[in-house]
Amino acid sequence: MGNLSQVSSNFDALRMHHFQFFAVVVMVCFLSFFPSRRKLESPSVLHGMMHLGSFAANFGAQLWVTLVAGLTMFYSLPRHMFGKVQSKLFPMFFLWSLVCSSITLYTFLAQHPWDTWENGHLVQAVSLSICFVTAGLNSLVVSPLIVSAMLKTFKMEVDAGVGDVIGYADMKELKKNPQYFASYRKFRRCHGASAMLVVSSLVANTVYLYFLTSRCIPL
Repeated sequence: MGNLSQVSSNFDALRMHHFQFFAVVVMVCFLSFFPSRRKLESPSVLHGMMHLGSFAANFGAQLWVTLVAGLTMFYSLPRHMFGKVQSKLFPMFFLWSLVCSSITLYTFLAQHPWDTWENGHLVQAVSLSICFVTAGLNSLVVSPLIVSAMLKTFKMEVDAGVGDVIGYADMKELKKNPQYFASYRKFRRCHGASAMLVVSSLVANTVYLYFLTSRCIPL
């Protein structure tokens, strides 16, 4: 129990700038070790495992967070608790997507340098690049804005006595407060932008999944 408590405390101590730093490190490492134009002659099993594993981990996390975890927490937790969980989940989820998408894109480019592309390779490369770029934008730009606005918004809701409401809450009276209205509007806009980036990445991953499947199952 002591070790679990220590791990929990260490995780809770992580701040947004820590996640941003990790995101920058991932992107710098990706650019520093950018695959050369030389195609791998005989890719190893480890190379294939890294490629498929990182893709599956990213795609699965996107589906879980978008369709399962977020909706379940929203309709099960009080608003202030939901906000606290999301303030930790968003940065970790976006960083996870960035790490996984960078590995998937790197291993793809290592096996398929741009001057060896055939039919379909351009679409696959663009799809994986979209996943990488959207994850980077969410990690470095959008996530800090969401968390900042969300924490400020939910704090004002707690002070107004509506922090324990589960699910949708009528905030008509609270929105008459200019500070709350501005914070809530900023949160909704940032959350909408982040959702669009995640959906774009999901669509791109689905396109790439089609190409992966077509290699295994004759269509």
